Amino acid sequence: MRNGAMNMDMLEEFAYLSDTLSFKKTAEHFFVSKSVISRHMAALEEMLGVRLLERDSRGARLTEAGSEFSREAKIVLRDWDAAVERARESAGSYSTTVRIGYLRNAARPVIVRFVRHMASQHPELRLSLVCMEYVELRRALEDHEVDAAIAMSIDPALSKRYRSTSIYEDSFSAVCANDHPLATRKEGVTLEDLRSSKLLLPDIYVYGGLAEFIDRFVDEKDLQAAQAYYRDIDMLYLKVQTEGYVAFSSGMNNMMFGNQLTQLPVVGADVSFSTVAYYHDEFIGAPLDACREGFECSARALADWQPEIKYEFFGQ
Repeated sequence: MRNGAMNMDMLEEFAYLSDTLSFKKTAEHFFVSKSVISRHMAALEEMLGVRLLERDSRGARLTEAGSEFSREAKIVLRDWDAAVERARESAGSYSTTVRIGYLRNAARPVIVRFVRHMASQHPELRLSLVCMEYVELRRALEDHEVDAAIAMSIDPALSKRYRSTSIYEDSFSAVCANDHPLATRKEGVTLEDLRSSKLLLPDIYVYGGLAEFIDRFVDEKDLQAAQAYYRDIDMLYLKVQTEGYVAFSSGMNNMMFGNQLTQLPVVGADVSFSTVAYYHDEFIGAPLDACREGFECSARALADWQPEIKYEFFGQ
């Protein structure tokens, strides 16, 4: 362009921002600061010579030009992805397909960075990404239906059996509605506090590993008979907000809720875990090295974005 160089990252950011109209959510989605998104949008407007967004105390909104550019940008992004895919297939540039299974919530902070790293540094590798529930993911890894699995380190059998790369450390906290009686306990809650509450637990058929993990520090016999189960994070959020339940949610998931739920540390229980990439035993050589490198780079990027997240590499 005459006015400067536009990159696809800027288009992706604008397309996402045009849907959410939230600089905060867009920054969190791409794991950068809000100031970075603001600079990119200002640069985009300067290149185009038009105003795309208006911002005031009520938030952001698209101008007429912004609405039109949003539609066109999404078409460009779709066409770009298709063109890259066709070019690589035509040139036979993919030498290997790497199959990655992942848990949606655990992978959310890392998957974008990992995919971008692999595309830029290892274009010879084609990634096949499949989102799975925990039980499906564990079975797929055991049956070699995936080469790597992004999951939580809550299953000792997985950690003992498979090589792995730790990506980030996290922990569970109790979450409740802001008007719940426990919401004032900013210093944290004990298991005894939770036993006297309506507790919302993960469905064991969907979140088998997570349900087993929580059972290690919650004595189910002491829970109220009125307890309930959830099958997805949206149901957790809804029931906690509207029906007075207390649930367990990870630190990364809690970021989605913001100040809409009260987050309480669980005192007297080890509720920490890591998000890990596991590799099956026959996944070796250059593709493994490339994936390990990609996850390690993603871990460092996450540590820079959120310094309190610790990372380490293990499982050689």
